[in-house]
Amino acid sequence: MKPARTKTPRKLLVKKGSQTSLKDPVGVYCRVRPLSLPDQECCIEVINNTTVQLHTPEGYRLNRNGDYKETQYSFKQVFGIHTTQKELFDAVANPLVDDLIHGKNGLLFTYGVTGSGKTHTMTGSPGEGGLLPRCLDMIFNSIGSFQAKRYVFKSNDRNSMDIQCEVDALLERQKREAMPNPKTPSSKRQVDPEFADMINVQEFCKAEEVDEDSVYGVFVSYIEIYNNYIYDLLEEVPFDPIKPKWNSCSTPMRNTDFVPPQSKLLREDKNHNMYVAGCTEVEVKSTEEAFEVFWRGQKKRRIANTHLNRESSRSHSVFNIKLVQAPLDADGDNVLQNLEFCYEKGLQIFINLFNRGDKMSMYESLFYL
Repeated sequence: MKPARTKTPRKLLVKKGSQTSLKDPVGVYCRVRPLSLPDQECCIEVINNTTVQLHTPEGYRLNRNGDYKETQYSFKQVFGIHTTQKELFDAVANPLVDDLIHGKNGLLFTYGVTGSGKTHTMTGSPGEGGLLPRCLDMIFNSIGSFQAKRYVFKSNDRNSMDIQCEVDALLERQKREAMPNPKTPSSKRQVDPEFADMINVQEFCKAEEVDEDSVYGVFVSYIEIYNNYIYDLLEEVPFDPIKPKWNSCSTPMRNTDFVPPQSKLLREDKNHNMYVAGCTEVEVKSTEEAFEVFWRGQKKRRIANTHLNRESSRSHSVFNIKLVQAPLDADGDNVLQNLEFCYEKGLQIFINLFNRGDKMSMYESLFYL
């Protein structure tokens, strides 16, 4: 028999300092990617760990008759071409994940031209896991033994969570497992070989001082933003291609006039937080499950881009990781049903972000998700 706990359940405290200011400072980092060919001219020089200098290309100097200037830019930290994925994660993403586990929202995004290395930095490549799989790995290493059983937490349409009793959660697990093609990820499945090497992170990393009197749940969602429309990449619906608008003469209008697929709506919850209404949230129990969901969204995104003839740099995607925490009762056996003690925080990860004159109104709103 477990000894009775003497702790009285109380509201979970947010990490000190997270509510003292409305906006936290944004840390801007610079990563310099290696040249594709060894004989290419390099225009960027790393001066020190916070400064880079841009050199004018030789051909441009000749055209301007020697009239040029070299410019320096400062960042919170500069990472050179020999920086490993682990070094980048430790400096940039590790503090965000640690804050997430201790009750603070976070935002992580890469910004750059096509081919600058955003995808390699975020998702990685075989044998070199990027920031996303390392963030997931740290989360599950930290809360692994304190996770609630599946379906104890259940997302609703109000940007919050409901708590089910153990009996209702068990019934829902049995119902889902009995389905012929269950949509819920399973740790029993073999990891997809397409991304198996990306999530095989060798270095163990976890947060310290995790609240052991609580249980946790992790939910992920994946959306795409294109021309101020929001699409759910995890929604189980047939792909609806964009159709051209027709004029009164029953002929297609110019190529830029299209009827877009059904877009999700951006709304504000009771706490004045912005969220995407009706967005699919999937509960995951491991790095493998979470990345499987992400990969499924990536495939759907590639299919959509092919059908819609989108440019990759004009389509932005956001992978959201929501961490839910609720305290156990005094005996440590059951989750408290009182939603006053349940809280959620999220880490938004922008997979692709590149500005080419797009309208930024929706993106500015999403930064406050």
